[in-house]
Amino acid sequence: MEKAASKRIGLPRSLARVCAHALVPALLLAAGSPPAQADRAFERDLFKTRFEQEVKFRAAAIHVAWGAEALCDATTQIEPFVLLSVHAMRRRLDDRDLALFREVTGMDDKWRVVWADEAAPDELQMRDVVTHVNGRPLPAGGTRFEMGALFRGGSMMSNDDGGFWEVMLKARKEASEGKPMTLALEGGRKLTVETQKGCAGSVTASSFDNDPDTFWRQGTQRAKIPANAMIEAQSADEFRWLAAFGTYFQASQGAIQASQRSEGVSNGFLVGKILALALPGAGMLLSAAEAQAEKAIAVDGIVGSADLFANEVVASLGGDPAAGLRLTERLLARGIKVDAVMMDEFRRSNAASHAKQIQAIQAAQAERERAELRAQEDAERLKQLLLPPLLTPLLK
Repeated sequence: MEKAASKRIGLPRSLARVCAHALVPALLLAAGSPPAQADRAFERDLFKTRFEQEVKFRAAAIHVAWGAEALCDATTQIEPFVLLSVHAMRRRLDDRDLALFREVTGMDDKWRVVWADEAAPDELQMRDVVTHVNGRPLPAGGTRFEMGALFRGGSMMSNDDGGFWEVMLKARKEASEGKPMTLALEGGRKLTVETQKGCAGSVTASSFDNDPDTFWRQGTQRAKIPANAMIEAQSADEFRWLAAFGTYFQASQGAIQASQRSEGVSNGFLVGKILALALPGAGMLLSAAEAQAEKAIAVDGIVGSADLFANEVVASLGGDPAAGLRLTERLLARGIKVDAVMMDEFRRSNAASHAKQIQAIQAAQAERERAELRAQEDAERLKQLLLPPLLTPLLK
């Protein structure tokens, strides 16, 4: 379940700062100071916006891991914070761009806290540098060879934060075994962090990616969402949908397949059967939607199952199950290339039908809750009306 509130990253001043600086060069020249460099307002805004997108996505991935825990056949403990550094950027920027990126975002070679859930210790502040997790140092970035770049004429070498994830995944596993997750901060402080059970693996995306249209996964350890899709996401539900799509490949294939087998469905996805695991009370409503759900929705391979899994995860978190469909339609309208996440016509039809049926369940649940509330209010009013006559003889 999503946490009620979160500490949010405090970003440096952006375009307002740029406009203010535009008035300064003449004064500096008059005072004999060297001329200021061009403000590069477009690049500043681009770097700031993309960095914010990545922070939102990483936070959504944690919320999805927690919220979809009941849907995943492989689980672990998940930390309530996000760490980023320039090593997480998959595409290498030239020295000039990298210097501007660091200035605008406050990022550097160190792993800094950029988001923390309310469950994180109050002592863990934005921009804190984490040097070790469970006693293991957080390494610098490595290099990954992108074979696909050979066909595009681009660089085959990109940054890779695999070493960072090796440390984090080990710490998650140890937390699952009962060992508290401990952080060592720059300056010598140490903190113990309470973790929460969630889906195993990690789903990442880089706002600067050597292969921005490519989806890949590394076994059950990591999945990368195409940067083009993450950059285009506009709402919390769309970020969560993308994170849930990747989560399916990491931790939930077995759970979905087991559900299908138990229902005797060879190539389908029964609406609400998986949702009921994550949404308390939804099981009581399934009979109301049974007529709609009797016919399983056909799924076009594993990506089609991931679409529907993501729909239900978003719904279980209180969001709009059609979020992924809207994102896909926007990507198509703008001609943006995206691998795997982009739905073809058949998948869009399935996702739309599935989302409508989930919305029917959500509406039925909301009506049931309203009816329960009205019944409670009526009972309270009746109690207030009957109580005085009943008490009168006792008071005489």
